[in-house]
Amino acid sequence: MTDEEFAREMIAGVNPHIIRRLQEFPPKSKLDSQVYGDNTSTVTREHLEPNLGGLTVEQAIQNNKLFILDHHDTLIPYLRRINSTDTKAYATRTILLLQDNGTLKPLAIELSKPHPQGDNFGPISNVYLPAEQGVEASIWLLAKAYVVVNDSCYHQLVSHWLNTHAVVEPFVIATNRHLSVVHPIHNFFFHTIVTQ
Repeated sequence: MTDEEFAREMIAGVNPHIIRRLQEFPPKSKLDSQVYGDNTSTVTREHLEPNLGGLTVEQAIQNNKLFILDHHDTLIPYLRRINSTDTKAYATRTILLLQDNGTLKPLAIELSKPHPQGDNFGPISNVYLPAEQGVEASIWLLAKAYVVVNDSCYHQLVSHWLNTHAVVEPFVIATNRHLSVVHPIHNFFFHTIVTQ
């Protein structure tokens, strides 16, 4: 998958609303540092500035050119439990540049995993940069795959299940328990939700 397609699918995909304008650098976590340690991003200016077209990180932020797809804080609390199974995952942060043609370009992907000595030590994070040849290109492709997996899982668990099914289900249950079967709202719920 090319970087252009990766960014295009991010915008045209299931979660474009969680891409945010980068407002502080480096990105900071909102997790409790007493429990999860220092979760400040390890992405540096040196990672980004060679691909900013002559801009500094501060100038790019002021010009609304930098964006972030941040699945870090959502996943870090669960990674130790996930990675204790046969499944392995990373928490991801993706820094994107808004180009002059209106498309996004990935500049860096940070993959984080829990520290082996405990969550309070903070995560172990690695930053990966775009590459087109050799082993670095394969690693860059794998980093993009982790971002896509995180985005898909976030959509299924939070955007879809939690914000849709879990929100509506109490109303369906209450309707079935308390409204007469001849009530119009009962009929609406039955025909639009129960039969779907």
